[in-house]
Amino acid sequence: MSFDLSDQALWIFAAAIFVLLNGARWAGYRVGSSVHARSPGDEAASTAVGFVTGGLLMLFAFILGIALSMASTRLEARRDSVLNEANAIGTAWLRASLVEGPEAAHIQHLLREYTEVRITAVRGVASPEQESQSNARTNQLQNAIWNDVQAIARKAPNPITVSLVASVNDTFDLALTNRRNFASHVPPVIVRLLLIVSVLAVGAMGYHFGLSGSGQLVISTLLLVMWTASIVLVADIDNPRAGQVRIDPAPLVWTLQGFGPPP
Repeated sequence: MSFDLSDQALWIFAAAIFVLLNGARWAGYRVGSSVHARSPGDEAASTAVGFVTGGLLMLFAFILGIALSMASTRLEARRDSVLNEANAIGTAWLRASLVEGPEAAHIQHLLREYTEVRITAVRGVASPEQESQSNARTNQLQNAIWNDVQAIARKAPNPITVSLVASVNDTFDLALTNRRNFASHVPPVIVRLLLIVSVLAVGAMGYHFGLSGSGQLVISTLLLVMWTASIVLVADIDNPRAGQVRIDPAPLVWTLQGFGPPP
C-alpha cells in the first residue's frame, strides 16, 4: 500500500480518512457511554483509559513523525536528482559543442528533445500508459545519443571525446536515479501502521469521552480535522505526480532555455 493518488483521489482519500476517524470516535463514544451508564462515577476506570489514550496519541505522533520524515527525505532526493540531471544534460551539451562533425550537432539536437521529455517526466503524466511512453521515449533518445557518441569516440579518441562520453553517461545514470526517486514511496508497513494507530487512538479518545459523559464534539472534531490533514500531508508529499506538493522542473527548463532557440 502506497500513497499513489491522483489529485481527485487525494481529496477522496482525505474525506475517507475523516469519515473513518469520525466513525471510530463515534463507536468509542457509544461504548464508553454504555459503560458509564452501567457504572457512573468510576474515576479509576476513567483515569486508566485516559492514560492509555494519551499513550496511543503519543504513539500516533511518533509514527506520524517517522512517516513525515521519510516522505520529506524522498521529496528532497527528487529535488536534488532533478537539479543534478539538469546539470549533467547542460554539461553534455557544452562538451558536445567542443567536438567537430555532424554527430556532435546531432547530439545537441537530440539533447534538446531529451530535455523536453525529461521536463514532461518530472511534471507528471496523466496515466500509467503515458508514463510508460515517456520512459520508452527516454530510452530511445538515450540509444540514439549513445550511437552518436560511439561514432565520435571511434573517429577521434582524445581527451575531449572522453569527457563527452563521461558526461553523457552521467546524464543517463541520473535519469535512472530520477526515475527511481519518483517511484520511491514511504514503506507500506508505515502507512498501514499509521492508519491502524489512528483508528485505535481516536476510538480510545471517544471511549474516554463516553466514560466522562461529555462528547466534546467541537474540540474533538477540530482534532480530527487536523489529524486528517496530517495524514493527507504525508500522502501529498509522498505522491510526486499529483497534489499540492510537486517537484518543480525549473532546473531542466532553465537548461533548455540555455540551449538557445532551436536552429
